[in-house]
Amino acid sequence: MKNVKFLLALLICFFGCSAVSAQTLTVTGKVLDNDGLEAIGATVRIKGNPKVGTITDLDGKYSIQAKPKDILVFSYIGMATQEVPVKGKKVIDVQLKQDNKVLDEVVVVGYGTTRRGDLTGSVVSVRSDDLMKTPTSNVASALAGRVAGVQVTQAEGGPGAGISIRVRGGMSITQSNEPLYIIDGFPSEDGISDLDPGEIASIDILKDASATAIYGARGANGVVVVTTKGGEKKDTKMSVSFDAYVGVSKIASKLPVLSSEEYALLDYERNVYLYGDEGITRFQNTYGSFHEIHQNYANRGIDWQDETLGRTTTSQNYRVNISGGGRELNYNLNYAYYKELGAMVYSGTDRHNISLSFSQRGDKRLSVNGRVTFSQTNVSGMGTSDGNTRFNKMESILQYPPIAGIYSTEDELIAGENPLYEDDASNTMQNPLIEAAQSRDDRTTRVFQANGGLTFRFNKRWFLRSTLGTRYQNLRRDVFYGELTSTAKRSSINGYVQYSESGSFQASNVLNYEYKSKTNRLTLMFGQEWVSRWSQWIRSRATNFPNNDIGLGDMNLGTPGSITSEENYDDKLLSFFSRANWNFKERFLVTATIRADGSSKFARNHKWGFFPSISGAWRLSEEEFIKKLDVFSDLKLRAGYGLAGNNRIGSYSSLDLLESATYPSGETVSPGYARSGIPSTELQWESNKTLNVGIDMGFWGQRLTITPEFYLNKSSHLLLNSKVPTSSGYSTMIRNIGKTRNIGFDLGISSVNIESKGFTWTTDFNLSFNKNRIEALSGESYFLEEAAFGYSQNTHKIEVGKPIGQFYGFKTLGLYQVDDFDYDAATQTYTLKDGIPGRSDSEVQPGSWKFADINNDGIVDDNDRTVIGNANPDFYGGITNNFTYKGFDLSVFFTFSYGAEVLNATKLSNTKTGNTNKNVLDIANSSNRWMTVNADGETVTDPAELSALNAGKSVAYIGDQEQGDYLIHSWAVEDASYLRLSNLTLGYTFPAAWTRKMNVRKARVYFTGSNLFVWTPYTGFDPEVSTKGNNLTPGVDFGAYPRNRSFVFGLNLTF
Repeated sequence: MKNVKFLLALLICFFGCSAVSAQTLTVTGKVLDNDGLEAIGATVRIKGNPKVGTITDLDGKYSIQAKPKDILVFSYIGMATQEVPVKGKKVIDVQLKQDNKVLDEVVVVGYGTTRRGDLTGSVVSVRSDDLMKTPTSNVASALAGRVAGVQVTQAEGGPGAGISIRVRGGMSITQSNEPLYIIDGFPSEDGISDLDPGEIASIDILKDASATAIYGARGANGVVVVTTKGGEKKDTKMSVSFDAYVGVSKIASKLPVLSSEEYALLDYERNVYLYGDEGITRFQNTYGSFHEIHQNYANRGIDWQDETLGRTTTSQNYRVNISGGGRELNYNLNYAYYKELGAMVYSGTDRHNISLSFSQRGDKRLSVNGRVTFSQTNVSGMGTSDGNTRFNKMESILQYPPIAGIYSTEDELIAGENPLYEDDASNTMQNPLIEAAQSRDDRTTRVFQANGGLTFRFNKRWFLRSTLGTRYQNLRRDVFYGELTSTAKRSSINGYVQYSESGSFQASNVLNYEYKSKTNRLTLMFGQEWVSRWSQWIRSRATNFPNNDIGLGDMNLGTPGSITSEENYDDKLLSFFSRANWNFKERFLVTATIRADGSSKFARNHKWGFFPSISGAWRLSEEEFIKKLDVFSDLKLRAGYGLAGNNRIGSYSSLDLLESATYPSGETVSPGYARSGIPSTELQWESNKTLNVGIDMGFWGQRLTITPEFYLNKSSHLLLNSKVPTSSGYSTMIRNIGKTRNIGFDLGISSVNIESKGFTWTTDFNLSFNKNRIEALSGESYFLEEAAFGYSQNTHKIEVGKPIGQFYGFKTLGLYQVDDFDYDAATQTYTLKDGIPGRSDSEVQPGSWKFADINNDGIVDDNDRTVIGNANPDFYGGITNNFTYKGFDLSVFFTFSYGAEVLNATKLSNTKTGNTNKNVLDIANSSNRWMTVNADGETVTDPAELSALNAGKSVAYIGDQEQGDYLIHSWAVEDASYLRLSNLTLGYTFPAAWTRKMNVRKARVYFTGSNLFVWTPYTGFDPEVSTKGNNLTPGVDFGAYPRNRSFVFGLNLTF
């Protein structure tokens, strides 16, 4: 009996233990993120039992007790939550995918953050991953085509070329239209070109006044909020990453110029036209017989674009990042070095960036953070479009004769064996290689910035955030023209040294209140800010240096300028602001802001400005009747209205100022001071009122998101020069009298097209329409403006009821034909027939430019100038397709613009066929220009022969160059629409199982091609150009530096 009992007890124990074992088992595994890296700190829990859970360790590993029928729930920041049934398995490895549901994504707004789902204004974000798909040294250029309503324009392609950002078209007529930049909470008006793209975590762009009014007098042009990378805010080991790429570049296109044979033929025609029979002798002394041109100049000669811009250049970029963190401290240290050779010989740029950021949490109440950065950028070499005259480098490159040095070695070309050339106006032109070698323009910019903050939480609802920051920037520029440059030949060896520095200081205190209940969520913010800015610059110029040996090393060797230029500025801004956000049942959202700014820039009675905004949203996707459709994952109607200002004006425009001047004193001239102008005693802010209406639509778990937005911006109190009585001693003074209007539509679409095992395809598309109109000027219906490039004529018309950016000139009807004239055979002269308008500037001949007689008075003169084009596009945008397959990733990025026109002043200036000793663009070759010399070298005057010789010709004859070619006319206005393959990147991420064996967490290699193809009807180097582009004179291409086509190979390593 005892044996039976013992056996029963043993059986009960055995089966009982088995039952317990069947109920609970230990599950282990590893969690990886979307990139195949260890998901450190990921949460693993049992579905339906929130009390049972764990987090992954430093290697992404976990261990949890679970039952066979349990379901494990894996979650990680930025990744989609994943559920996996246990089914008795003891090892479960998971790789999470990126979360398409962005409603809970944190967005940086003015002086705080919010959930994307709670936004009521127009805010768009660009993440680090998107920026890094375009290897570039300039953050601003990486934004081009990626954001609806944001237009990024690079003036030209040279090293250090300026880049402008316009948010919804800009509002000011004469002042800056650049947005305000906020870098980790610190305001900057100096742009973001000094930042290393690799240290940026995100960029949030605030587009409408309901979002920007919190920045008051500085928010009218939009706000670009930059957040840099910091350490991870969770327990993690130190992470070290190394990024590097090397690349090669070459200019994407050249402008075709005449060959040696065509050039010789043109010079023959010039000599015959200018000097008759004597011209033939002059030609033969230089070139030989006319009939031997083809034989003597069969060699195409030298295309000076190849010599000066044709080299294959290299670029390199290296970046090391060290980051880490824990529950109390996290940090991020970043160093980057970038170097690029310019396409132009003797040019290039390099930059060093170093930054350190940290955050420290002392306890539950107190936390501090800080960031220190330093950058140094060096740019060397002259550009091609410098100066406001026709003596720019591109002119020399295109016009220098192709036969000069045709049989010289490269060393001889550089050594100056080629002669100086002069045209009929005695304008000296030098070998472009020597011009580049002896023209020095070196710029060094250093930027230091430090800012930090302290957050103290009083209790669950109240916390205070205080920040301090400072920024210092200096620039040294050395410009020197050596003895062989055309500049020195026209005057003397000369140069100047310019030194400028600027700084700013910012302090703010922001008190926040948070309240949450089952149905309401309320946040309040009350803030105060103080900003102080200063700048100064000085320039010292000298002429008549004895030689090139020491140059600017000793300015005393030259003759100093009569007056050393110097200027100093400073301004202050004191602000108070507040914001309230109310969320009712996650359905109704309201945001209201108010800001008061007091600025030292404005007149005594207008120091303070007040900038309110109100916006609201209805999240229809939270309504039951929408939920039943089972289509929308997000559906939100938004509307907002607000007022923002623009204080980007001179610091002392409201004050009575003196400037340096000279006074005659007997036979001498004495230095002194004079009143600089009439002060604007009523000067105030330029203001911008914005109405924005948008709808956020998300379908099927945010696999498809569509965001259309309509906006109306009305700007007033714009600064313009207003006429004053001549009795005042001045012609104009600045006043707040202008008005403009921008109306437009933005569209953003993102889609997950395919998401299957191992393969994904996503698309991002944006499209922008903007129509600008001037509503009021200074008591007149229009005024004219000149984009200075050597033609003393107005190029733009600024007119009430029309957009800014209208080109102004004569409407070209082609060329005068033989049939437009009566011919006198005895005198071999042509006289215009009755009823055919002539030109007041010259006696026209067959082959002269023919312009429209707009007012029908029988003569073409200045009264017939009219609007001949518009620099503004009808629409623009970009589209990106991203593909991933296992470890491979492919990104294809296109940008486009339609409807914009460009005044091709390069073409206008470089088809002046009458300038002796100068080459011209190939568009003026013998097949396309009107000629008066036939194939036998004989002058043609007979109407029938002249008409047959020039059938279909489209460029004016030589004799018209001193008149028509110096006029602005529509032949030079071209369609600049384009479709550009901006970027194509192919990458491969090695399997984590391979890299872990080498103690590497992630390894990726990639190949990128940039500016690969441009489809455009524009005949210049590139349709995206604005070399003389201030607000009033955009869209002019004069001597623009061509853009490169580049290929880059890169490596990303994370340890």
